[in-house]
Amino acid sequence: MKYRKLGRTNLDVSCIGFGALPLTGLNQSEADEVLNTALERKINFIDTARGYRESEELIGNAISHRKNEFYIATKTRGRNKDKILRDFETSLKKLKLDRIDLYQIHYVNTMEELDDVLSERGALKVLQELKENGLIDFIGITGHDSSVLLEAAKTGLFDTIQGAFSFIESSDSVLSLIDYCHNNNIGFIVQKPLAGGAITNGIAGLKWILQHPVSTVIPGMIKKNEVLLNTSIADGPYTLSPEEKEELKTIVGELDKFFCRRCYYCHPVCPENIRIGVILEFFGKAQREENLPLARRWYREMDVKADACTECGLCEKECPYNLPIIQLLKEAHALLG
Repeated sequence: MKYRKLGRTNLDVSCIGFGALPLTGLNQSEADEVLNTALERKINFIDTARGYRESEELIGNAISHRKNEFYIATKTRGRNKDKILRDFETSLKKLKLDRIDLYQIHYVNTMEELDDVLSERGALKVLQELKENGLIDFIGITGHDSSVLLEAAKTGLFDTIQGAFSFIESSDSVLSLIDYCHNNNIGFIVQKPLAGGAITNGIAGLKWILQHPVSTVIPGMIKKNEVLLNTSIADGPYTLSPEEKEELKTIVGELDKFFCRRCYYCHPVCPENIRIGVILEFFGKAQREENLPLARRWYREMDVKADACTECGLCEKECPYNLPIIQLLKEAHALLG
């Protein structure tokens, strides 16, 4: 395992980390096996969130007694003090810890949301108080819009940035964000490195990412063999063979007609307030059979589902990738509903 600095935190984190969102839905025995395998393979960075249902509890039950072997990062979607403190106390209890290494403000996707986070009574102030009280060591922020995350990075107030990056999601905007973080000693945590499973050659996808100046990559893993496979390339080198390069290009080419890159340009124009990008993300994950039960569970919990679509077509006019969103929503509802 190779380790990289997590920005100015100076923590040496495994280049392959553990994304714990998919733990949701596993029983404790299954979680025990995959998490202990991760530690045995020298993964020392585990990322979870209060919103990942039972993920924190599974981690706490499985490996809290091995806390000296890993760093834990968790998150809150709270935006006011009461909600954040409730989330934080719950996270401590579920993880069976007395402090958190990295606490992140989760899912900040617009400049309005960022302004709220940075306001005098915003979420950042609450996390700074937790840090001053010795309850958290470092503060991070996560989101899906690289331009918003770049503005967050430029404030100099966050130790880490977590954003999506993959062979599929590799726009100039994302690359600029990664370069900015690298040049300004801010840790960059790569979420969705395999684009929710769309990149079927995980080895090639992870090697391609690790050629860039990121701190750690956190693929979701639910099986022992997935941990073994993903960590098999951790030592490098990360050079892709001609065959691997061609396969990644082929995957992208095949996805061009239907893959949602979650730019969220469609969200503001939807008169029914359908979270189109989120639904299409669930739909994409559900293409892998092992993800289907969890995707259906997430979908059931949404307030507005795809069948609320009136087929007005405003979303399709906004989509920079010309996706047939109306048809995709119908297919998503049929599979997930």
